[in-house]
Amino acid sequence: MSGYKHIETEIARYIVWRYRSAVETGAGENLHAAHLLFRAGVLKRCTDIVVPKKMLFIPYVYDDVFSPQLSLYSDCECIYAIRPVEEMIPCLIRLAQAIGVDLLIYHLGFEGTDKPAPVSGCDVSLHQYVKN
Repeated sequence: MSGYKHIETEIARYIVWRYRSAVETGAGENLHAAHLLFRAGVLKRCTDIVVPKKMLFIPYVYDDVFSPQLSLYSDCECIYAIRPVEEMIPCLIRLAQAIGVDLLIYHLGFEGTDKPAPVSGCDVSLHQYVKN
């Protein structure tokens, strides 16, 4: 499969087959994976420091992962981030560990040297940093 939103579609497929609930952090305005997961009944909400300007039907709340509100994540099995800035990754790891959920990250490029190997069963390079 190739084309528009291929990466987000593959990430959503991976998550929907493995988790009953997920939260996307640092969602920004590219909500394709979130939309697919919401339609599948898996997405609880998206979080970011900027809420998109356009009207959304996807639950979207303000939260800063550098000082997160743990209650926004406590009802999920998985936190995921698509192309987060590298500075967010240690905060995401601490967040996932604090609430005891899995953390999946798709990187923007090849930044970072301490990332785990890509997960098996996903057609894009999705990395699992925390496994519970």
